[in-house]
Amino acid sequence: MVIYHHGIMPGMDLTLDGLTLHVTDLERSVDFYRRLPGAHLAIHRPPRFALFEIGGTLLGLLAWRSPGFHVEMTAPDLDRLHDQLVDAGITPLGPPKVRVWGERTLELSDPDGHRIEIDDGTRA
Repeated sequence: MVIYHHGIMPGMDLTLDGLTLHVTDLERSVDFYRRLPGAHLAIHRPPRFALFEIGGTLLGLLAWRSPGFHVEMTAPDLDRLHDQLVDAGITPLGPPKVRVWGERTLELSDPDGHRIEIDDGTRA
C-alpha cells in the first residue's frame, strides 16, 4: 500500500463537522448557546445531549463529569478508513461501531489525548 503525505489515500477525505463540548450542566449550557445570535438548536435530548447549528457548523453539548471536548469528523467508509489509519501507524481506539443513538463511529486519540470521533455521515 502506498502511504500519501497525510497517510490517507485519495478519495478518503475527512470532513470536519464541528466540536462537541463536554459540559457539566447541559441545560445551563443550552440556555447560554441558544442566546448567541445565529445559533439554532437542532437537537435537544435532555439530560445528555444537545446540538446547535451555527454558521453551517455543528456544536454539540454532551453532559459529562468534567469540561473538555472532542472533534467531530465524517468519512464515507469507516472500515476502509480504519485499515488505512492502521497502515499509516495510527491505532484507533477500536473498530467502527454502532452507538446507542444509531450513529456508526470510529474513535481515535491524537498524541496529546484529544479524542476524535469520525462517523459515516448517517444520522439517526
